[in-house]
Amino acid sequence: MQSLERMRDTLRENRIHGSTMYPVSIYEMNDLRDEVILECHWHQEPEFILVTEGRALFQVGGVNCEVKAGEAIFVNSGEIHTAYRVDGEMCSYCAVVFGMSLLDSASYDHVQGNYLDPLLARQVHAPLHLDPSLSWQQHILELLGQVVQVNLQRPVAYELTTKAYLYLIIGLMYEHMDHPLEQQPAVSDRMERLKMVLSHIHSHYQQPLRLRELADIVSMSEGHFCRFFKSLTQKSPIEYINRYRTQQACRWLENSDRKIVDISLEVGFDSLSYFISVFKQHHGCTPSRYRKELHGMYSTRTTELLTDVRTI
Repeated sequence: MQSLERMRDTLRENRIHGSTMYPVSIYEMNDLRDEVILECHWHQEPEFILVTEGRALFQVGGVNCEVKAGEAIFVNSGEIHTAYRVDGEMCSYCAVVFGMSLLDSASYDHVQGNYLDPLLARQVHAPLHLDPSLSWQQHILELLGQVVQVNLQRPVAYELTTKAYLYLIIGLMYEHMDHPLEQQPAVSDRMERLKMVLSHIHSHYQQPLRLRELADIVSMSEGHFCRFFKSLTQKSPIEYINRYRTQQACRWLENSDRKIVDISLEVGFDSLSYFISVFKQHHGCTPSRYRKELHGMYSTRTTELLTDVRTI
């Protein structure tokens, strides 16, 4: 069995955000139609996610939060997070991921010691959901919009402007945080245990996964483990595994011409009929229909692109 640290790291995102000299990345995700619009993962960098169209249900740590267009969420360092569409609505969002090294001083100072470090260590309670109905949160949302725009357009000194905006945003958040909070080791331990279980699932989803096997990872009885898992993910272990497997199946359907039965086996289903049933439950159609509609959409876009080229 993998070491616990290695299992936890499986969920950690390996992507490098920005660069050493400028650790900031902006990700625009538009017209998302899959049920899962943000796969479960974590990273050291804090992140703001602004929903620009539709609605999305975010899970951050053990908290569920529905966010609609014009609102945002804050994901702190090390927090497991994922997101789903709501009621089949198309959704778009923009993510701002930044390394705290951008805001650190050359020498350890009051800003880092009194504000940045406590935020990263979750010794203060940062707001998760940013809603424009509150004036101070509206101000943060406007600043986030500016961060996105300057990084997409890259005017002169956009890096300096971004740094200034992020300081302002964190300053506004601090004015409305609950602090100081006492450490909550029990909550932290629960999330670390969840990370280990999810990492194991993500690494071994192609193989048979037994409830006893997952419960042993966190030294729990099967019954206790099921209650623990559902309290943090809002799903039973089997529901989560099936959802993750169908997510991987979507990738095969999109990027290969392999037979449905082969894809079913590839992602861990030993019954084709069960795979089709679960896939339809999560995606609203059969795997064959999903592939057909996807290819039809690509064909339409290609035709539109060719038409646009001819009219230039």
